[in-house]
Parts: sequence; C-alpha cells; structure tokens
Amino acid sequence: MRLSFAAAALVAALCFSLVSAARAELTVGDTAPALKVAKWVKGTPVTLTKGKVHVVEFWATWCGPCKTSIPHLTQLAKQYKGKADFTGVSVWESNPQVPLTLPQITTKVKKFVASMGAKMDYSVAIDDKPEKGTMASLWMEASGSDGIPTAFIVDKTGKVAWIGHPMQMEEPLAKIVAGKWDVAAAKKKAAAEKAAAEKEAQQQQAVEGKLQAFDKEFKALLEADKISEALALADKTATESPIMTAQISQLYNQLAWTFVEGKEQVPPPFTKLKDSALVMAQKAVELTKGEDGMILDTLAFIHYKAGNLKEALALQTKAVAKLPEGLPDDLKKEVVDRLALYKSKSK
Repeated sequence: MRLSFAAAALVAALCFSLVSAARAELTVGDTAPALKVAKWVKGTPVTLTKGKVHVVEFWATWCGPCKTSIPHLTQLAKQYKGKADFTGVSVWESNPQVPLTLPQITTKVKKFVASMGAKMDYSVAIDDKPEKGTMASLWMEASGSDGIPTAFIVDKTGKVAWIGHPMQMEEPLAKIVAGKWDVAAAKKKAAAEKAAAEKEAQQQQAVEGKLQAFDKEFKALLEADKISEALALADKTATESPIMTAQISQLYNQLAWTFVEGKEQVPPPFTKLKDSALVMAQKAVELTKGEDGMILDTLAFIHYKAGNLKEALALQTKAVAKLPEGLPDDLKKEVVDRLALYKSKSK
C-alpha cells in the first residue's frame, strides 16, 4: 500500500522535509530587542524595562498549538502578576497564498482575542507589518526560531534569559523571577543546541543533494530505456545510508503500488518501470527487512492480482501484524479487509 502519492510530483517519494537551521543572531544572554508593534488590541501597552521580568510570546490566529498554550500563559500571568509582564504578539498572519493587509489582520486578531475572552488575559499586540514585521524579524528570525508558539523570557537586566515553547517555561520562569537562573549556563546550553542543529542541517542538506543527484541520473537512465541500470543505481544508492535506504524503499513501494492498483497515472519516464512492479515490491520488502506492514501489503496485493493466493495470504498476514502504530483507522481497515479477502478466496 502507498501512504500518499501525487502522480504529478513523484519526486516527492524521494525527498523529505529538509529545514535548514536559521543562523541565530539573537540568543540567550543578548540584550532583548525593543517591542515595536502596530497596535495593542488587549491589555496595557508594554515597554521592556529593567527591574522587571518580561515574557514575550509569539503566536498566530491560525496556529492550533498556540490556542492550546494561551490559557497556560494566562495562568502564569496571574501567578506572576506584579513580578512579570506577559505580552502576546501576533505574527505571520499574512502569507503569499493568503495575503492580508494590516487592517484585515487587526480585525482578525481582535475577533480571535474577543472569542478567547478570559482565557487570553494578558497584553496582546500585532506585528507592525503583514509580512516580515519588525517583531518577527528581530525576535523570531534573528533567534532562528521558525515555529510558533515561541516564548522569550527577558530577565531584570534586559537580557534574553530563555527561549522555547511556552508550555515548557514554568521552571525557567520561576528561577528567573527568583533571581536563581544561571544565564551563563543557559547560554552555553543554547549554543550547544544551536551547534547540533546546524550540524544536522548540514547533514540534511548533503542528503538532499544526493537525492537530487540520484533523481536526475535515475530519470536519465529510464529515458534511455536502461531499466536494469536504473534499478541497479537505486539499489546502490539504498546502501549509502539508512536515510537513503528508507527513501529508495518508499520509491519502489510507491511505484509498485501505483502500477498494480492502476488508479493513478505515473508520469514519464517512470512509466517504463511498469513491468518491474513485482521486482520493485520485492526490493522494498528486502530493504525494510520485512518489517514494514504497508510495504508487505503492496507485495501481497501484487501476488493476489497475479493469482498467487498462497503467497498473498502469507504476506498479508505478516503485513497486518507489522502495521505501524498510529496508522489512521481507514488505512488499517484497508489492510485488514484485504487479509479477509485473501482468506475468503483461498477457501
């Protein structure tokens, strides 16, 4: 079985999400940037001042996790009233797909804040531009933070003392308010995490480059009708690393399933692999050492279509036993139903 497949973009079977870590120009121990917003839509306008702890949290109306963390922030704001100011800044409300003007964003944010009522009981502001606003640029992008919600805790000296998910800031906030937070240690930890993230990003970029090179060479061989050479190239690429093994096994599985199911068109030059569906399905099972239930399901289906009921039943029994945890119920039902079908046909 395939988990997902878009015929117009088969190369997606080869590539996964590779996010490069942004270079952090703002980190723990640095002086916090000023708050420059377009409008305060709730609470008292806040100015970062020394002698008080400030929590600056970034969110958006479309962000599900942000909605979950908002009541928690309200709880903390009440707990530390008089000791720490809490500010929520709406960012990234506009994008190229859904462009919004600042007035439109203001209306949207106001409506959202009103709907939250007492659950969102702290100062709330809107970034000063629809896209690439000052707050998003000087805080989020500068710190290499590419996801929301993200919270910054600014200590009494005006330094950034902590950066992270707002649901995880109870311990650091308590220590920072109490003056017991080791900023130097936190900065060292942040630097180590940054170095690890950059190393991972470099490794991912290297993998992406290899996948792109493979894709180009693989297609060229197929276009030249060198099917055996193309499959040999894929086999060789699969041995280079566990990531490559996973990507090539998925490529084989996606192609094999699409060919045998026959419901979608495979773009050229991949159509030339149609007669190799069984071989690719077998290779996918070998690469995953028979431990991937979805891939076993594909090979079983090919045998069923070929009239090899005994092989299909044996493989499908293993497929059901090795389905991954968390698989959507509809996909699981498909695999289980096929097992029932093969059993009924084998009687």
